[in-house]
Amino acid sequence: MKNMQETLRHLLNRWLPRGGFARSVSILVSGTALAQVIATAASPILTRIYKPADFGALQVFNSLVLLIVIAASGRYELAILLPEDEQSSIDILGLAILCVFLTTMITVAIVIICHFHWMLPASMSVLRGYLWLLPLSVLGGGLYQALSYWAMRQNDYSQIAKSKFTQAGSQVATQLGVGFVAHGPLGLLVGDSIGRMAGSGRFFRDLWRSSSDSLYAIRFSRMIKLARRYRDYPLISMWGALINLSGLALPSLFLAEYFGAQGTGWFALVYRVLGVPSALIGLSISQVYASEAAKLSRSNPNRLMYIFLKTTRRMIYLGLAPCIVFMIISPWAFQLIFGQPWREAGVYARYLTLMFFTGFINSPVQWTLVILERQRAQFTWDISKLAITIFTMTVPHYMGYGPRVVLLSFGSAMTVMYVIHWTQSYFAIGHRVKLAEVELAKTKAV
Repeated sequence: MKNMQETLRHLLNRWLPRGGFARSVSILVSGTALAQVIATAASPILTRIYKPADFGALQVFNSLVLLIVIAASGRYELAILLPEDEQSSIDILGLAILCVFLTTMITVAIVIICHFHWMLPASMSVLRGYLWLLPLSVLGGGLYQALSYWAMRQNDYSQIAKSKFTQAGSQVATQLGVGFVAHGPLGLLVGDSIGRMAGSGRFFRDLWRSSSDSLYAIRFSRMIKLARRYRDYPLISMWGALINLSGLALPSLFLAEYFGAQGTGWFALVYRVLGVPSALIGLSISQVYASEAAKLSRSNPNRLMYIFLKTTRRMIYLGLAPCIVFMIISPWAFQLIFGQPWREAGVYARYLTLMFFTGFINSPVQWTLVILERQRAQFTWDISKLAITIFTMTVPHYMGYGPRVVLLSFGSAMTVMYVIHWTQSYFAIGHRVKLAEVELAKTKAV
């Protein structure tokens, strides 16, 4: 085993780029790609074990988890990257974890209330009897989110890559195992919860091994001071992120409300095949980009602009060919790979491919406005995106159109919104470059 580990380490050192940013991106993308290979390879089996309606239940469940997890830590995980001293950073990590536990307890209370008095809308009726899994996924997802930012601060991107692999493997193994012995969406939902807990559990183990002394040194009084120092994250950034992710969660809930669990299941498979891989790869690169951008935003904005443009070009090169292929062959490909009941999902994929492509390009640099302290610009874009999502999905439905037209309307609007966001980020960096040039000119004049 030791010789195998040394061989793998040697191969990684030989194959991956040696530059800091490029190497960090390569490590994360490699780990994410391996994790995604597991999920992708299992999908043709899962689609034959579970029905489209079961995947619809998973999509609704994930939408709820997504909305809760993004606010679970109060967005304090973003502040982990900012302090100069390590102890302040780990104090913020403790603050973020405390927020996650409080959010989990609130979720438990809501689930108990819903168990005795079902108050959720019809779009969530598919989760009746399964909501008890929600707190587990919230806890695992919230902890994973906070701990991954600590790993980013430590430049330990291999740790993030390994945790993604652990998460994907645990999730798929559970979904396959439970699916063979139980009917309905239970296996898919249990797999989601176990995968999230396994990923965060690996992070906790590694954190304890490397930083146990700093964890013992956490003080509640410092946590309160840091909570006040970075209060803009829960007061502004959190609400912007909630609004932004509402635009991702609402389409599934609208489809479940208007067209039932089966239509949501077809959309879920499209998201699993197109959205999840692009989101995971984009997120992997964005984690490295965010860490670098936080350091360069003031010290070297010209370098930040270089990384911003270079990252965008690479994302275009990486996603253009798959985008073209999916727009041409997706209905036939979905039917061949996943089975006859899933052909309609391929039609959905054709209508949404361009949206996923532009989102894929924008995803690595999505934190630029927040890092440059343009929270209000980000908030304006987030709320505009949410309003347009609601408009483009509800209006076609009430005009009598079916899910294909609804998704085409939604996908076209989101494509435009991603282009607008990228343009805002570009000009925000350009403004920071001009400010740096002015400061440099003043310094030379003195």
